[in-house]
Amino acid sequence: MVNHNKFLGYTKNEAGELVIVPEEAEIVRLIFRLYLEGQSITQIKKYLEENGIKTVTGKNQWSTTTINNMLSNEKYMGDALLQKSYTVDYLTKKRVKNNGIVPQYYVEDSHPAIISKDLFHRIQEEKARRANIKKTAEKRAKTDSGKYSSIYALTELLICGECGKPYRRVSWTAYSEKRIVWRCLNRLEYGKKHCQNSPTIDEEVLNK
Repeated sequence: MVNHNKFLGYTKNEAGELVIVPEEAEIVRLIFRLYLEGQSITQIKKYLEENGIKTVTGKNQWSTTTINNMLSNEKYMGDALLQKSYTVDYLTKKRVKNNGIVPQYYVEDSHPAIISKDLFHRIQEEKARRANIKKTAEKRAKTDSGKYSSIYALTELLICGECGKPYRRVSWTAYSEKRIVWRCLNRLEYGKKHCQNSPTIDEEVLNK
């Protein structure tokens, strides 16, 4: 069951099948593209409103929750997770979120896709990356002395692309020459066991 009346990008034909609404699908693709280009959900909301793009119900104001949910909705890549909610009272038709009470079923290619699977998965990776940065920023980087410090401009901004851990500022000395570099925290503390290919980057290069 899909409430297509409030489902931007789709409607149902006479046979009850989901079909694409071209003009709405363009808005969906725009939202996905803006997010992948680096805009936050709040910035996307502002862009849509400033450009007079209305919601699926014809409103001028967009909800950040709606935009966020759209970016995680597998139906836009043509798949469908069934029974995300279920009916608990058939008289009132009351439905609640399914937290494992009844089975869920995942159907691949159940209807026409608005975006590619590759793009959808890239969006999920980007959402996870941003969530990890936010989480890291909430925990101030811990130094070797055991104290918390964020005195360096790059602290909490550098995240390892391989394992997702933050980078740490390290002073290297070789042949009496001192170098300031940044290394993945996993690589620094555990070697290649937990992170094999993260690069060591000179601070001077990063500052430039």
